[in-house]
Amino acid sequence: MYLWFRRPVRLIWAILSTVGAAAAQPDGAAYFEKKIRPLLLGKCLSCHSASSVPVMGGLRLDDREAALKGGGRGPAIVSGKPEESLLLKVVRHTAGPLKMPPGPRLKDEEIAALTEWVAMGAPWGASAVSSKPAAAALWSLVPPRKPTLPKTSTPGWITSPVDAFILAALESKGLRPAPPADKRTLLRRATFDLTGLPPTPEEINAFLADNSPDAFATVIERLLASPRYGERWGRHWLDVARYADSNGLDENLVYKNAYRYRDYVIQSFNRDKPYDEFIHEQLAGDLLPESSDLATMYERWTATGFLSLGAKMLAEDDPVKMEMDIVDEQLDTTARTFMGLTVGCARCHDHKYDPIPQSDYYAMAGIFKSSKTMENFKVVAQWHEYVLAPKPDRDRLAAHLALIEAKRKEAGKITSAENAKLVAEAMRRIGDYLLASHDLMLSERMTLEPLHRRGAAVISRDASGYDNGNVASPIQPKKANTVKGTAGPHFAEYRITVSKSGNYQVDLLDEERGAGTADILINGQLVKRGAEPVQNREASPDAGGWAPAGVFPLHAGENTIRLEHRTRFPYFARLAVAAEPVAAGAAFPRSTVQIARARGVNPSFLEQMVEHLDRSNGAPASVLWLWETFDSGRPLAEWKSPAAALFPEGRPATREQLAARYQALFQEAVRQWEALPDDARKKTEGGKEPALPDAGLESLRQLLYEKFGPMRAPADARTYYPADVRADLARIEKETKLLEEATPQFPRAMGVTEGGKAGDLRINIRGSHWNLGESVPRGFLRAVKLQDPLPAIPAGASGRLELARWLTRKDHPLTSRVMVNRIWRWHFGKGIVPSVDNFGRLGEKPTHPELLDWLAATFVEKGWSIKEMHRILMNSSTYRMSSAFDARAAETDPENTLLWRMSRRRLEAEELRDAIMSVSGGLDFQTGGSILKYKDREYVANTSRRGDIDYDRNIRAVYIPVVRSSMYDLFRAFDLPDPSVPNGDRDSTVVAPQALFAMNGSVMLTHSRKMAGRLLDGAGPDDPARIRAAYEAALARPPSAAEVDRALTFLAQIDSALRDRRKDPAERRLLAWQSFCKALLASNEFTYLN
Repeated sequence: MYLWFRRPVRLIWAILSTVGAAAAQPDGAAYFEKKIRPLLLGKCLSCHSASSVPVMGGLRLDDREAALKGGGRGPAIVSGKPEESLLLKVVRHTAGPLKMPPGPRLKDEEIAALTEWVAMGAPWGASAVSSKPAAAALWSLVPPRKPTLPKTSTPGWITSPVDAFILAALESKGLRPAPPADKRTLLRRATFDLTGLPPTPEEINAFLADNSPDAFATVIERLLASPRYGERWGRHWLDVARYADSNGLDENLVYKNAYRYRDYVIQSFNRDKPYDEFIHEQLAGDLLPESSDLATMYERWTATGFLSLGAKMLAEDDPVKMEMDIVDEQLDTTARTFMGLTVGCARCHDHKYDPIPQSDYYAMAGIFKSSKTMENFKVVAQWHEYVLAPKPDRDRLAAHLALIEAKRKEAGKITSAENAKLVAEAMRRIGDYLLASHDLMLSERMTLEPLHRRGAAVISRDASGYDNGNVASPIQPKKANTVKGTAGPHFAEYRITVSKSGNYQVDLLDEERGAGTADILINGQLVKRGAEPVQNREASPDAGGWAPAGVFPLHAGENTIRLEHRTRFPYFARLAVAAEPVAAGAAFPRSTVQIARARGVNPSFLEQMVEHLDRSNGAPASVLWLWETFDSGRPLAEWKSPAAALFPEGRPATREQLAARYQALFQEAVRQWEALPDDARKKTEGGKEPALPDAGLESLRQLLYEKFGPMRAPADARTYYPADVRADLARIEKETKLLEEATPQFPRAMGVTEGGKAGDLRINIRGSHWNLGESVPRGFLRAVKLQDPLPAIPAGASGRLELARWLTRKDHPLTSRVMVNRIWRWHFGKGIVPSVDNFGRLGEKPTHPELLDWLAATFVEKGWSIKEMHRILMNSSTYRMSSAFDARAAETDPENTLLWRMSRRRLEAEELRDAIMSVSGGLDFQTGGSILKYKDREYVANTSRRGDIDYDRNIRAVYIPVVRSSMYDLFRAFDLPDPSVPNGDRDSTVVAPQALFAMNGSVMLTHSRKMAGRLLDGAGPDDPARIRAAYEAALARPPSAAEVDRALTFLAQIDSALRDRRKDPAERRLLAWQSFCKALLASNEFTYLN
């Protein structure tokens, strides 16, 4: 017995092998075609291709070698190294003045796609291949015909038709199958295969005692009837269905009700639901004939969660793009799952490899576009959920929700109107904002020394010694103060008396370098927002933790200084006020609020203007370049914005004159824009942005109306509404909250329904919905030729039901082939078609094509029964072979492609975890439900923060939540696939975290101790008996005499080593047995199946 993680040579070889394999991965080319080629076509190739005249910068991006070579500035791409690639620096705008493409910066998701592509090694598509669909039919598009069984020279070995095909292939190469596996090995293999769990000692003994010819068939029937079967095989399907309990991507919100789909899948496998019915329910369960049984109806609705579970860019600004991206994900998932085709690659152009024209993509996309997946496409968008309740209850709920929505719209209307007033006023005074921003930027360059550093006399107060407030005393350093149960704002007021009026410096002390900010109000007037009692000792060790908050006016006598925060109050220790005012006429930094008040402008808009100026930083393309460079004397020829033409007289003499000139021009831009008809202010069908005829004024208008520009409504806009408007909003929100709290509660399930705008789609040229081609009737892939084509999709229907029926036609060449190939792979470790998710040209051809066709035809004949396929495969001599090595066979067929023996495989993540818990006796077999503590659509986690999820709960792993972007560590370490894309072929890697799990993972530590306790409590009269019980439980076999001796020696050595540190003999004994159990559970023999 060896510890499976002590394999440095194997580990190094595995790592090197994966490096070599990555470059050849077909998915890289597919990724290029889907994500990168459209981006290059739309943004780069007009200037950087062989047909560009001239080729700008000497850089071509229409060919991989040319891109790697680069242009006049050197290589554009460093394969595998995004951070060193000039292309990425240029599009991120981190390469100095060189920023590409001209115009707006690429979207974050576009830059992310380029980054991932370069990190992958910059794989390229087959540029030389015609973009037209391949003329020659794919092998997979030829309908399967059930072949006759081949003849073999040793028919006695054949116990299933499967064997005839396997044996014939072996004999053609002069090979023989391996001998049968022994009964213990066979039982362990079958039990893990069908239930994902190890056999119990009782099950082992029963099988060993059964000498009947059908003993193994009896085992198969027992396992297929177990509820554990659906949990194991349902998990296989969930990989393909890209199941997850959260959205991932930009807004990682909880899919609170996704678990209902998971439970539906598990129940469907347990019931042996026919696969064609399984497809119908997942694609169109809501469209099947209505059932009087509510449970059946709810189950069908829940099944459509298959289409809803995908990751979505919920904060995408462009609602049409968001919808088309969701449609693309649904189409791509459906095609990969049921047909093994990458139809998604035809979104932007005809498929480069398979006979799928772009028109066929949009024929199918129209089906999903005509369905309702989302309730809205706002930022952040909400997905549709079914209410699992009788119709009267659903109607009652809908009426109640309509009241809530009406209240929200009422509040939204008021907010929009008030925001529009604030924005209009800010635009009207943009010249004042420019002057105020200049004042603030000058002020920010000034510094204040803490009073204590200067040795100034101060009036000092402890934080806890406030005269009025609602925050608790700071009792835990480094943590925010605890609020005394108030709803906010949270505040502390200090009464400070000074002898004369003037401007006084105020400091805050944070002795523990905590965190937080507070607004400062003096005598009821806001003077600073976001004052920080945060001082970095390393930066200024002599300051003693004091941070200047600012210089503020106080009047002679008593003044009230108030620190306030809307939510959790920040931690600080002391407050100090200078005993004397600053000298008359002395310059000092002023806060945003002070400067805004001096100029009569809004502080929030002022902050936004300063942020904008900081970002543009004097860039020649900025419309405000003249303002930003006013004092520099730089020549006007450097100004590259169209706005430059609006200043023919050049630079005015003063900033005030320049501000007035800008003000007049901005106002003219607004006047001309608002004078245009409404239609002229909308994007054209081709995606062209509306614009003023004068390019200079248009550049100014774009700055004013930019979504994230300086003139947007600020986040705290409400604080500037009139008091009566704020009161109205507060009343409406209170009424809304009461309605929300009274909302009737019913179970819900994610899913899709009819209700989208049914209709055909126009081709999106280059994948852009702004560039539309001809309309394509909804339909299916024309390359799939069926004997009797289905009728056209009805005008008012989405077409999902017709799609489901088309997929499950008996003569469909792909559906049955793809599924039986998946079943084969999940039993034998490799598909007959090794690329189980790709039956196209980039995929691999079948190793046993006639066997694949026989299985596909038989699958349909047997009523699409998955359990029947298990019986056919597992009762074969092929399945019952041992993993015995044969040097001659290995030389002829080193990859075991011909199946001359049963390949060994490592337990998958869920099997390994569940097996450890099962052997320890700690596994809870509760079924279904959710352990997520979050509310539906609540933020759960991201790449830097794990959600609050009890991953070590003793339930089966299939019921553990799968959180996108923040998966359970054990799942990640042991190759759970990316839950955002379909995957029917899990990797099996060897990486360091797996060894760490075996040594000190929480599951391993907890359950090795639990197993040790069980053995000591009642597994036998003596240690040899306990050792035998441990081997039977963990490895399904008794130990040899030598293994018993080694184990006894090991236990004695551990006890001896612990003697000095653990005085209690019982504790030492438990720790020794825990170490022994951990060694068993970490062994190759436990973690691998023969």
